[in-house]
Amino acid sequence: MPASEAGPVQAIGADDVPTLWAGAQFYAPAFGDGGATALRDWVAALLAEHGSVPLVQAAALPPDTRCAALGLVGSGTALAELPPVGDEFSTALSGLEQRLGHRIEAVFPLAAAALNALTPLVAACLRGLPLIDSDGMGRVFPLVQHTSLHLAGLAVGPVCAAGPAGESLTVQAASADRVETMLRAQVHLMGGWAATASYPCSAAQLRGAGLHGTVSRLLAAGRVLLAGGPVERVVGALSAVTGCRSVGRGRVVEVEQLTRPMEWAQPAHASTVLVAESGGAGRLLQLELQNDILLALTDGALTAAVPDVICLLDAVRGGVVGLDGVESGDVVEVLVMPAAAVWYSPAGLALAGPRAFGLPIEHPRAAP
Repeated sequence: MPASEAGPVQAIGADDVPTLWAGAQFYAPAFGDGGATALRDWVAALLAEHGSVPLVQAAALPPDTRCAALGLVGSGTALAELPPVGDEFSTALSGLEQRLGHRIEAVFPLAAAALNALTPLVAACLRGLPLIDSDGMGRVFPLVQHTSLHLAGLAVGPVCAAGPAGESLTVQAASADRVETMLRAQVHLMGGWAATASYPCSAAQLRGAGLHGTVSRLLAAGRVLLAGGPVERVVGALSAVTGCRSVGRGRVVEVEQLTRPMEWAQPAHASTVLVAESGGAGRLLQLELQNDILLALTDGALTAAVPDVICLLDAVRGGVVGLDGVESGDVVEVLVMPAAAVWYSPAGLALAGPRAFGLPIEHPRAAP
């Protein structure tokens, strides 16, 4: 979504953090609140102490502005058990600067969703840098090469990572796959999570390779969710902001945990959620999960599939239903949002479409 459609946001302050987080959950419904509360409060306190972070458009920056993506790799559970000391994100950025031999002048989130929507604010706040209203995913994907930047030919590395125990490292390899493999192995040893700085690029490169207006879009979606109201009104307002559509509302009748081996590049914890549609329609919605909702079927027919964003709203109390909180008896609204257009290209679907996650199907938007 263009920034102009997402609202005229010029800075992010402490009061904006709850709104940003509400929108970030909407674009990463698989992520529960584990690890988020402490990080959210910490980010808000930093902004209250040091002042708001300017939110700028990539197109408004001088073309040679030196930029980098900031993110968080690893487990939210590990983050909750071993919270940030405070310098991890600045350390990761400093490590990247040292490797490159120059200063980074602006940062952007690796993914404008989940905790990755909050983490760039830490380094931006502490280092006095602007946050760019762009990202590389437009949602959350599990691998560092799952970005529009990678699709455009930008190198993911060098990647600098800083963990909660004061350790840091730099990873650079011949391929993005190799960077991912090496980084995950080291993050596990560093405590289960690490702040990362990656995808060093110029503002001109980011203009052509990034997804723009995505931070503003989170704030717009967050405002809708926090305002609340009848679910029909919330869904209508979210549709205007995000382009989402409802594919059904019903009661969760079964949550089945499955055990099967997964490849290294695929998320784990596979399970199935069945939703019996309300209103006498009698349809059965089946959601296939692997740390995210990858597939939605209606009476066995394909309704949506990754890279579509599939989200559950609590149809009674409102708000996003995290996958770790889904229980039989819950009444949910199933929403589907389109991903950025680049994800429906042949290269985008090859990288992050159903087959990339081990699902033997073609996406409905795949070229014949």
